[in-house]
Amino acid sequence: MRIDFAKSTYTFVIITLIAIINIGCNLSILEQSQNTVAEAKPQENIFTVVDTTDPKNPALMTSINLPFRVSQNNNVVLSGKHAYVTSENHLHVIDVSNPQQPSYMASIAFPDRIGKARVSGNHVYVASKQKIYLVDVSNRLQPVNQSMVKLHQANVIREFDIHKSYLYIMDIHDYLHIYSLDNGNAQFVESVGTISPSSLVGVRAKGTEVEQILMQHRHSTDPGWAALSDRTDLLEISGRYEKVRVTDNNLVLISYRYPNRDITIVWGKNQVRPYMWEWLEHYNLEGNYLAYLYLTGKKTLTRGKPTDAYVERSNKIQFAMQDQWSETIDIEENNLLGPITDFQISQNLLYVVNAKGFLSVIDLDAQAKHRFISATTLQEQHPISIAVGKNYAYVLATPEESQK
Repeated sequence: MRIDFAKSTYTFVIITLIAIINIGCNLSILEQSQNTVAEAKPQENIFTVVDTTDPKNPALMTSINLPFRVSQNNNVVLSGKHAYVTSENHLHVIDVSNPQQPSYMASIAFPDRIGKARVSGNHVYVASKQKIYLVDVSNRLQPVNQSMVKLHQANVIREFDIHKSYLYIMDIHDYLHIYSLDNGNAQFVESVGTISPSSLVGVRAKGTEVEQILMQHRHSTDPGWAALSDRTDLLEISGRYEKVRVTDNNLVLISYRYPNRDITIVWGKNQVRPYMWEWLEHYNLEGNYLAYLYLTGKKTLTRGKPTDAYVERSNKIQFAMQDQWSETIDIEENNLLGPITDFQISQNLLYVVNAKGFLSVIDLDAQAKHRFISATTLQEQHPISIAVGKNYAYVLATPEESQK
């Protein structure tokens, strides 16, 4: 009996020790897990509100950090009191009825990676690689993926636009696919090939048809520019120019294909101008920013880095010192502001965001004395997209560390 008791005691001690060790290991694992959870995940998405009541002095108001990764194809669109933001796999609804205190409302997930969105009425149209999702947002707290348009599996969506009750999709093969929209559902109508993709500068919507506007030369005497000066039914679908923005009074295009990478502004026919070349302007953002620094007497960039003051003259940048012109240098493209990532038009003003974290405001009135109104830093943000409303601009950006 003593021997059996001793063996039982020994076994009990061993089991107890094993249990204590296991408990300790589990507690250690749990502690490590808790520490991992406690570590804040880097924010991948920044929604920033900028007060533009005074375009000469825009002011950063507030930001919302969302832990969703965004890409260069994502964007922010505005409709009334709500902003819609796309991330890699989600569409987010943000209440901006009080721009000083925007609030996140809801999100809807998609089975594949998405890019840009457009809004029309109570529907937000979201593009993925081969699909357009039609999302019903009549209840902003519970958006619903109502239907979907899908291209052939060998095809890819390049961009799209909505005009009245029609959806227009441009694919990578330069075909336009037209769909009629009826209460959130899309019905295929026709596919139209572009006549000359490299010469395409505009697409005019004609319901179930489209009119292609071509341009052979960059010079303003090309009849294509005159055709563009009439904005009626013009779609924001690009061909020769990568990005197009259209309002009733203004048309602005941008392209990275030309050496000076400038902004092209096309004026309307309603403006009385004695020469045809005045219908067209190629506006160099970098050069005019440097001129703005000089004219405002600023000797440092907004972010605090020293710089000399330069002014653009005859396609060159001239160094200005004590009101005497002394040195001429070539323009260094994208050296200060970085490449343009997005731009929008509001009340005859052009709002431009650049990759290095700047928001610039430009007067589209060619008769204005000073066209470049202001440049504001977005601090440690890399803007991807901008939407502009009355007195406020809304910027989708990534944090600076996410770019490293």
